[in-house]
Amino acid sequence: MASLIADHDPAALLTEVNALLPVDWPALWAGIPTDTARRDQWCEGFGWQPLWESWGLWVRTRDDGRLHLAAAGAGRPVVAVEYNAWQVRGDSADQNPELMAAATDRYHAHLTALRTVLGEPRWEGAWDAPDFPEPPAPGRWPTPERRLRHQDPHRLAGWAFSTPGAPVIALTANLGPTTAGTEFAGGASVNLTFHGPADPEPVPRAGWLL
Repeated sequence: MASLIADHDPAALLTEVNALLPVDWPALWAGIPTDTARRDQWCEGFGWQPLWESWGLWVRTRDDGRLHLAAAGAGRPVVAVEYNAWQVRGDSADQNPELMAAATDRYHAHLTALRTVLGEPRWEGAWDAPDFPEPPAPGRWPTPERRLRHQDPHRLAGWAFSTPGAPVIALTANLGPTTAGTEFAGGASVNLTFHGPADPEPVPRAGWLL
């Protein structure tokens, strides 16, 4: 039986999006303070409670959601804010098609909700689309070769705005590296990411850059 790791409905996603849209993005991209007291005060200014550090900082929001502020380390620029809307892990390879179908269904449900707030995405499509967009900064999603091999991101919708410092917003249905195959158990997830500017001194992380 597949293990459900995260399952937030579209209403919960919209709650977090509506709280994030008015954020002072340049202040966020500037980075997380290294001093613990200043870090806690910085988080409080955004309405967040710091949880733990891991390639940046995990925080709890006012609405009891969890966000990952992706950064190469304390004091380094925050390059993305990530929200895991749905995630499942299979325990046998024969579940992989079901996981892929479920991820696609959840993705479309969340996309329908996001359209009510963000409007139509600038681009939306599947992993094998010939015009699949380039990432907003190097390494933000897999290379074309890896995307075509693993079908990841399986689907993507992206929004971009002209406001200075505003993030590029991407909703993705993601597959684990074995999910599109038939030999090993896989996993799938639906994620919303607010992408910021690249770190001027990027650090490699599992095939991508912070």
